[in-house]
Amino acid sequence: MPDQPPKGGAPAQQDAGFAPPRDAGPAPAYDPEVVAELEAVFGRARLLNLLAGLGIEIDRRLRDPEAQRDALARDAHALVSASGTLGFSALSRACAALEQACHAGTGVGPALAAARRSAEAASDAIDRLRVRAA
Repeated sequence: MPDQPPKGGAPAQQDAGFAPPRDAGPAPAYDPEVVAELEAVFGRARLLNLLAGLGIEIDRRLRDPEAQRDALARDAHALVSASGTLGFSALSRACAALEQACHAGTGVGPALAAARRSAEAASDAIDRLRVRAA
């Protein structure tokens, strides 16, 4: 609808703190519009706390190379909603695929590798967001 403001609020809400760099290259690990909307709802300080919490969850999960399928499925499940809610949909999708693979008992290795790559990208993006927003 042409009379509605663009998704993510007014341009002032999408300052350089959470917008991806213009020369970012590949798609960012997060959706900048979702992050800007969350900042508008919660404020910058609360959003930074939420991002820090997601960073901690990412650091805690999917790291144990000897983890059993049930533990991997729990880790993946925990990250699906937390990452998706904060705009990290690639991580959310990768973790959903890992959870499904764990329950099915097939394709766990490739799904785990993809989830770990997405987790690393999300963690790096969180670090960059926190530095730029400070």
